[in-house]
Amino acid sequence: MLPPAAFALPDDNACDGNWYLDIKTSSAEEGQKGWQGAWIPATVYLDRELASCTKDIVIQQPQGGKPYLSGQVSNHDIELKNASRQELPVRGDDKYLLNVNGRNVVNFWVYLPGAKDFSPGTYASTLQFSLKNAQNKTTSTQMYSFNYQVKPYVRAKLANTSDSWIKPTGLSVKLQLGDLTKRNRRDLPVFVESNGFVSMAFSSQNKGKLVNVRNKQNSVPYTLMYGGQKINLTDDVVIDVGQRPYRGRKLPLAFENKAEPFARAGQYEDVVTISVFAR
Repeated sequence: MLPPAAFALPDDNACDGNWYLDIKTSSAEEGQKGWQGAWIPATVYLDRELASCTKDIVIQQPQGGKPYLSGQVSNHDIELKNASRQELPVRGDDKYLLNVNGRNVVNFWVYLPGAKDFSPGTYASTLQFSLKNAQNKTTSTQMYSFNYQVKPYVRAKLANTSDSWIKPTGLSVKLQLGDLTKRNRRDLPVFVESNGFVSMAFSSQNKGKLVNVRNKQNSVPYTLMYGGQKINLTDDVVIDVGQRPYRGRKLPLAFENKAEPFARAGQYEDVVTISVFAR
């Protein structure tokens, strides 16, 4: 007699294989128009066998609650989006569901709302990833930590103006102070925005004097004003603007001169270099 055929029923609970994660913070993209955040591309890689028996990937904060980035001076919420940058389904306990659909490469996005306004520094986060099979059982879990670096930035621009005595030309501005035999004052409508502490440096080619272009021996002193403070341009000078004017701040800059009734006729000029930087 032949022995009865031996057979084994398939093990529905078997779901083995390797998988790993990659959150590419170095490839973060700035938000599109209307967005003030940053988009970080992320991917889950699974072995084909593991992908075939995994239904969802559950992503959550290990300690519970909403995912967040932790910085030296502030914390910021994280949002997780699918490959099309749409909202991932979220359970009531702040667990995001990323559907696998048999794919061994699953892309998604880590979105940082308001990243444009983050203070400079290094931010860190840890997320827990769990694989769920069709029976909603956890087959594997990993912790993934990543850092996000925010660099200081500063932008400066000249406000729109119809004043005839100010003429922007590329990165330069030509400012006509007026008749030097009379007292004059001209405001320079500069706006700055930044995520850091902003300072400005000033350097005058003629050390705070307007010099006659034909006769260098003839000059007229002038004053740079910042708010109510007089800035002496005989040497290079740096002033502090302040902390994080990220919504845009108008700088109270102005040039003025006292009346010089005996100034020689002619064209007088100076070149002032203004540098804006953040830290």
